[in-house]
Amino acid sequence: MFNKNLWVSAILTLFLLNGCALNTMLKKAQQQKLTINPTPLELHGDSVVFTFSAELPTKMLKKGKAYNLNFNYKYSDQTLPVGSMKFNYLDFPEQKTQTPKMTKKFGFAYKSSSMDKGDLTLLGSASNQNDKAKMSPVVNYAKGLILTSQLVQDDYLTVLANHGYNPLPEYYPVTVNFYFDQGSSDLKVKGVEEEKKGKKKKASKDKKPVQKPANQLALDAYIASRNATKTVTITGMHSPEGREVKNTELSDLRAKSIEKYYRSMMKRLNYGTKADSIEFVTKALVQNWVPFKDTLRVDTSLTTDEKKSVMEVIDGAGTYVEQEAALEKLACFPKLLFNIYPKLRLGQTEILTLKQKKTDSQIATLAKTIAEGGKPTDTLSDKELSYAATLTPILSEKEAIYLAATKKNDSWEAHNNLGVVRLEMAKKATGEQRNLLVDKAITNLEISKARMETAEVYANLATAYLMKGDVAKIDETFTKAQSVSGNSEAKRITNTVKGITDIRRGNYTSAMNMFANGVEEPLANYNKGLTQILKKDNSGGYATLEELAATGSNIALVYYVQAIAAARQNKETELTAKLKKAVTLDPSLKSKAVNDLEFLNFYSKPAFTDAIK
Repeated sequence: MFNKNLWVSAILTLFLLNGCALNTMLKKAQQQKLTINPTPLELHGDSVVFTFSAELPTKMLKKGKAYNLNFNYKYSDQTLPVGSMKFNYLDFPEQKTQTPKMTKKFGFAYKSSSMDKGDLTLLGSASNQNDKAKMSPVVNYAKGLILTSQLVQDDYLTVLANHGYNPLPEYYPVTVNFYFDQGSSDLKVKGVEEEKKGKKKKASKDKKPVQKPANQLALDAYIASRNATKTVTITGMHSPEGREVKNTELSDLRAKSIEKYYRSMMKRLNYGTKADSIEFVTKALVQNWVPFKDTLRVDTSLTTDEKKSVMEVIDGAGTYVEQEAALEKLACFPKLLFNIYPKLRLGQTEILTLKQKKTDSQIATLAKTIAEGGKPTDTLSDKELSYAATLTPILSEKEAIYLAATKKNDSWEAHNNLGVVRLEMAKKATGEQRNLLVDKAITNLEISKARMETAEVYANLATAYLMKGDVAKIDETFTKAQSVSGNSEAKRITNTVKGITDIRRGNYTSAMNMFANGVEEPLANYNKGLTQILKKDNSGGYATLEELAATGSNIALVYYVQAIAAARQNKETELTAKLKKAVTLDPSLKSKAVNDLEFLNFYSKPAFTDAIK
């Protein structure tokens, strides 16, 4: 009996001693140094991550004992275990002279908006090796959550394939050549002298009608058509023959001879002041081998060897006259004289004339009729039909025109542009109708991609998947877009969409790279500034958004995020001004600001309350 009581007494004494040791540890733990970063807790991507550092007093840990810091996130009526830090006596053998230190990263998944308001609780405990423990009171150590990362804005950018139609005035060249006799600048035209002072000479009954050369008929017909003409450029030339070489004025005289004929025809046709708007340019090509070489190149009468011997002369040494004399000594000279030289005795007339086009109103009307089935699709060219879609602001009319275009030519451009219009329609729709339009757009874009993989179609697919929230598809589209060439603006759109998804995943460095190569557009620049602030570059982000604000932007979040950057830098004046501007543009931001932990240190300050009145 004595031995049994002695054993119980020993156990009780040990328990009291252990309890005393644990209490001592907890009491000394009040001197611990704890640091958390960030505080309040912040959401980035789909998780909340923080780093916790703890430094215990020396001689706090007791042999055979451990000290624990336990973390939970409490929100609504839920308690989410986050993790713990454990200081074992054996892990810190120098703890009598050196403070035990530990830094650890923690994180938990963000599951729903019910977690937006909560507290990170901290529970300290001292324990034996047999897990018996003494607990310190639970304390709310940090608030959560800062949700600035959720302020990213989707930017639904699209890019049309080029319709290829030029609505501006276009001029095209009409070329007519007149050939002259050797050494002559007299224009070989017929019928001109038959009219004197507006009266025709009586033609003999036996005499056949004058047959004008084809080139003269062409020029006469052109002048008679009164087409809008910008310039008439006449280049006089000569062949490399001795007597022509000596007459250096011959080329110029030939050019002026054609100009004189052209002007006389306009006078006969009563052009009046219309003739004054036509600019005549006469040029003389003297002692120049270029026309000769061009004519020789396409000639079929000379053999390859003969052409080679000719080229050796004109590419060799000597003056133009000396080279011409050398040509006359060649065995093939007769061929040059009869087959090449006559083609060089000419005046080349190039008329820059206005291309006849339908007016925009005509194109728009015809396209509408085609879309309604009232006219065949070939009433307009492919380019005209695609251009017509740009002439109406009504999306349903654009859709009908592009649908007609897909039936007309089944081109990648038509399918791409139909997909773009349906994405634009989806922006204005909601619910199931929006989803239906996006799905139809994706179908069109996939058809376009099957016709040709282009930067445009990948940019539009990226936007379509952004509207569906399909991040995996956006990544896939972005990767494929890197392998195609094409529209640089389209590639910038793809980069911008990828940047938006990178923000949402908390990949801020990647997002910044994407925006650096993205579009220069208000929402894109807003997201860029936001990303800088999420990366803790508060001054840089503020400056980026300030550039956007300087344009008179009416995006309220531009100023709201600037207010956040100002708060982080403790710049109260800027915070007040920017927050006031933000709530003026969007009054709903008042209630957001009141609950936004970004402004936690300013809740009680008059400047803050004044800004959100």
